[in-house]
Amino acid sequence: MDFPFEYFMAEMRGETLVSETAKKTWASSLETLKEVTGAIEKRHLNWCVMYGSLLGAVRHKGFIPWDDDIDIGMPRADYDIFRKSCFEDLPDGYNVMDPSEEVTPGLDMLRINNSAVLCDDPDFLRKYHGCPYIIGIDIFPIDAVPDDDETDAGICDALKLIARVVTIDESTDGITWEDRMERSQILQILQNTLHCSLPDDENLRILLMRQYDRLAAAFKGKKTKRCTVYRNHRFNEKHIFPRGIFNDCIETSFENTTVRIPRDYDTVLKIMYGDYLKPVKWENTVHKYGFEDQQRAVYDALGYIM
Repeated sequence: MDFPFEYFMAEMRGETLVSETAKKTWASSLETLKEVTGAIEKRHLNWCVMYGSLLGAVRHKGFIPWDDDIDIGMPRADYDIFRKSCFEDLPDGYNVMDPSEEVTPGLDMLRINNSAVLCDDPDFLRKYHGCPYIIGIDIFPIDAVPDDDETDAGICDALKLIARVVTIDESTDGITWEDRMERSQILQILQNTLHCSLPDDENLRILLMRQYDRLAAAFKGKKTKRCTVYRNHRFNEKHIFPRGIFNDCIETSFENTTVRIPRDYDTVLKIMYGDYLKPVKWENTVHKYGFEDQQRAVYDALGYIM
């Protein structure tokens, strides 16, 4: 992708200072998105930007000034095809994080990274505009919601139980006796209600995420009236959209390229954010981006300069 020299200069966007480092990361994210969506479109699959990326596309014609990642959504049928085909279609060196195949802390959806490690290889830095960071694209499956609210509530309850076990297991503050008892009780409930075996060993997390996917995709291919991303819907009963709304998409400007967004983006964004045209006011004019929190210290410790 071509970026003019001026693109990488620090600038104020609203009340937020976007640094040169952030600009390099944005450019790297767009390069990564291009590779990911190229692999998706090679299989003639549907996708569109989601959440903060969709909000940024509509409200800012690019990244939200205090954001640093890209989210996309895919209808479940397309998502399932891509999670199998991506290994063949993505560039060498790309890293696929699939929680149903490996333990992926903090993830319950597919993530595609442009590398598995911080990289100072000259060819890598040239392609990604001097950004050495691991850039990831989060891919959310968009699932059919049963028309029966009671059935939908049952799916959400089971997903919350799975998420609770994962949260306990990922706790960095240590697991209390009460946590262990709760965890044991939840696993028993899940085995009884889902009619499955969940041996409490090193494979438990993967087995739980496979059950999670099975539940979320329970109405795949059914002509229900609604759809959702269960990752958010399980905690928010209003996070439901009209069926097919993410299939009818248009192209819109995003930084110096274009992305796909739902044609009826207004309905989508109102469900997600309410009054989405009013930016949330930030008290500080300098925002510390997520990639800096997670990777900058490691990169600096290795003696590299960005």
